[in-house]
Amino acid sequence: MKTWPPRKPRVAVGIIERHDNHVLIVLPSRPDGEARLWQFPRGLTCANESPEQAMRRTAYEQLGIHIEIVVGQPPVTAKLDGREVEMRCFFCGVADGVPRPGPYAEIRWVSRGHLREYEFDDSAKPVVEWLLES
Repeated sequence: MKTWPPRKPRVAVGIIERHDNHVLIVLPSRPDGEARLWQFPRGLTCANESPEQAMRRTAYEQLGIHIEIVVGQPPVTAKLDGREVEMRCFFCGVADGVPRPGPYAEIRWVSRGHLREYEFDDSAKPVVEWLLES
């Protein structure tokens, strides 16, 4: 009987953009003394849940908004909190609601050109560079 290696955790990441080309970034709440770096909204995919479903659920649970997924990117392997994950980014728009901080210390709408003014976690840095180039 063939055994398969353990599956990497899957993470859905939302590049949530407004009509004025501002993207939503979030600053996680962390215990005192831990570095807090900006990131894009993200969440783990539950068992039997597609990354698209996970992204919609994450946006609603964490931010209180319903999103419309415009396009998804192919999965990439990334390091997140010290472990390898399969990360899938989705470009999204807000279909309904106004984002609220939820579990985050802060949320901000930032124009693409101003993204380099923020310090992002390692998993978000390639996404930021790609957004700045496009």
